[in-house]
Amino acid sequence: MKYIIFSLIFLVNFFRAQEFPTKFEENGKFGLKDQNNILLPAIYNRISTHILIITHKSDETNIYDQNLSILYKDQEILNYHYSENPDILQIILKNGALLTYTQNGLLNDHSQLILQKESDKSYKESGNSGSQTYTIEKNKIQEKSHHIFVEPEDELLNIKYPIYGQNPKFLNNKKSLEIEYALKRKNKSNEKIIEYGYSEETLFIPLKISYIISKLKSKYGVWDFKEQKIIIPFEYQKIVSHQNYFYLEKNGLSTFYPNIGTEPKYKKLEPYICAFARFETPDGKKGWVDRKGIEYFDQ
Repeated sequence: MKYIIFSLIFLVNFFRAQEFPTKFEENGKFGLKDQNNILLPAIYNRISTHILIITHKSDETNIYDQNLSILYKDQEILNYHYSENPDILQIILKNGALLTYTQNGLLNDHSQLILQKESDKSYKESGNSGSQTYTIEKNKIQEKSHHIFVEPEDELLNIKYPIYGQNPKFLNNKKSLEIEYALKRKNKSNEKIIEYGYSEETLFIPLKISYIISKLKSKYGVWDFKEQKIIIPFEYQKIVSHQNYFYLEKNGLSTFYPNIGTEPKYKKLEPYICAFARFETPDGKKGWVDRKGIEYFDQ
């Protein structure tokens, strides 16, 4: 019996120790506390507790670990971004360093955060799922569907589209693109229609799977083969798809579409590491640009 009581006490204390501090509010300001003590007084305009603890007071931002040991002071921090998918916190320091934190601590290998191709998951045929395949063969772009159980009015048809330009490639930089789908179901709840299902197509948003990179008279552009219209004009020396954005290069300068725009402005531009991409301007200034095209220059 004594052993059981001791074990229960140990488990309770263990789980308490694992709990992160919680926010509390007084007079419109925020502080931080654990179950028994006030750790930070309610003097902050805003406090974030995602992965690390970030406090904001007036124009001052500080970042702490979960034990409230300060990691980065305001004079070191240029910007930060928290993402739920994947669950990470990225911090840009004024010296140009990019730091990425997960629930397990500081992430040293950023390669997994650079999206360059479609999902690596293999399609497995079943009665509750299917795939849609686009291929470029014999000067035609062909769309085929396989074992997708949907409503009759949503049935996918095999349609051929005329090719536009030369050397067309899909968003995976290949001449064949397969998208996996799960069974789509509709359920009524409180007079609202809820859709269930999954599609790899969402991995390419905000681009469309009908976009293809093509070449016309030695220049590259992007064409929508379903809408039959030009999305990006044929005036670039290089266009490369990075799954959900395009790298565009013209006259020795580069940009990202749609995040930054179609007018190249950087002498060097590296792929996005989740939220940020490293750049260098023609006059030698360096920094990071986010997914909305906002620049953060080294200081």
